Amino acid sequence: MQGLVMAQTNPIVAENCPDPAILEADGVYYLVSTTHVLPAFPIRRSTDLVHWEHTGRHIFTRENRPSWARDHFWAPELHRVAGQYVAYFTARSTRTGRLCIGAATAPAPEGPYADIGGPLLSERVAVLDPTFFRDDDGRQYLYWKMDGPSSPAGPICVQELRPDGLGFAGPRREVVRDDIAWEGALVEAPAVVKRGGYYYLFYSGGAYDTPHYAVGVARSSSPVSGFEKRGEPILRGSGRWKGPGHNAIASFKSDDYIVYHAWEGDRFRDVRPALLERITWSADGWPQVNDGLPSGDPPQSG
Repeated sequence: MQGLVMAQTNPIVAENCPDPAILEADGVYYLVSTTHVLPAFPIRRSTDLVHWEHTGRHIFTRENRPSWARDHFWAPELHRVAGQYVAYFTARSTRTGRLCIGAATAPAPEGPYADIGGPLLSERVAVLDPTFFRDDDGRQYLYWKMDGPSSPAGPICVQELRPDGLGFAGPRREVVRDDIAWEGALVEAPAVVKRGGYYYLFYSGGAYDTPHYAVGVARSSSPVSGFEKRGEPILRGSGRWKGPGHNAIASFKSDDYIVYHAWEGDRFRDVRPALLERITWSADGWPQVNDGLPSGDPPQSG
């Protein structure tokens, strides 16, 4: 089995890199992550998922910042959509003070990015953590986290996108809610992949700044309904790394990998490096990550 041969140990990005997301384009991988403030969303580049370099570019700077967004630049993702690149992201609205989901377009992964001029999605509650998925039939979907009326305890939702990825084309559906003890009062940070006829929804549960934050997974034969949770997390904190979560899924050669953030030590300091693990798939079709704990060393080739 071909896989990554890595000479270094986790983390793959040792500096603060919360909510990492990866795009592959023409054999090059691009990683973006949360920044909170401007310049927003640094763009890193790699050819092997392990060794990352700064491109020196950001999705947003003061020169091209979205006019509607104040701060809280969170959870970006890059995707190839309709012949261009789209950055989906979270930011706080200057008008309402609530978290909204935005979109910006560029001719190349490294930019320059232009915001679409207003939120892609704005609600009476906070909406955040967008992730894009394109099905085999070409239909495209956006999944995101929606807060409840008075707390973060709200569902993960999905809605079909237009072909250009910059507007919606179908009704909204709820796909999962927090209903398992380990999730606490929160599920968030969806990421979706398809394998063997199933749609796998990876998500995070619990409070991000506690050791109880972890990664779970649900699956369905439909991208918009019927998701069944595996139950216990597939990745939870260990002695060294606490609070693993807000993951993305990437493929390298014939293997699948999960990239995620975690924090090191006994006390949360809001410094969350990025880590990488190889995913294996059980006989009954569920993903597995090591023995359910972050590795001290990154995955090796088999």
